[in-house]
Amino acid sequence: MNDLDRLQQICPPPEPGHSPLEWTAVEYALGTQLPRDYKELVERYGAGSFKDFLSVLRPHAAHEALDIVKVTPSARSAVEELSQWVEPPCPPRLLQPVAVTSNGDDIFWLLDPPEKPDRWKVTVKDINGDDWFIFDGHVTAFLLGFCTNEVVVPGFPDDLQEKGASFIPAP
Repeated sequence: MNDLDRLQQICPPPEPGHSPLEWTAVEYALGTQLPRDYKELVERYGAGSFKDFLSVLRPHAAHEALDIVKVTPSARSAVEELSQWVEPPCPPRLLQPVAVTSNGDDIFWLLDPPEKPDRWKVTVKDINGDDWFIFDGHVTAFLLGFCTNEVVVPGFPDDLQEKGASFIPAP
């Protein structure tokens, strides 16, 4: 059983209600290939939030702030600007936004190595501090750990651990 299967057991996804995405066009717009697990996750869950806190960015999201293609340029610019004061875990050009929280935390992939997206790690920039949390695994494993409280991100609210695993589809 893979991480997506395990995630679906604890956070049942909604019934599919969208057309398959054209990933080639999305990857072209972003200038990079995307991890296989991310594409499967987005296809299976669609838009929504985990624990009513963490939303995975996706292409063609109804809400522009959750659209991976539209958010990427501004997120990279913000990290570039922030890097003047806070040392990011890698050069800003090697960070690709993948999710956001309702607190305003940004979640990125570390594009290392850039040509092997299935090996990218996940990193979280704490909105209230200078620290970067790095998760040594792919985004679906990160979400699974987040939902089961096996991955606790410093800077995320403490009461998240009291919330049960859930996925709330976007309206």
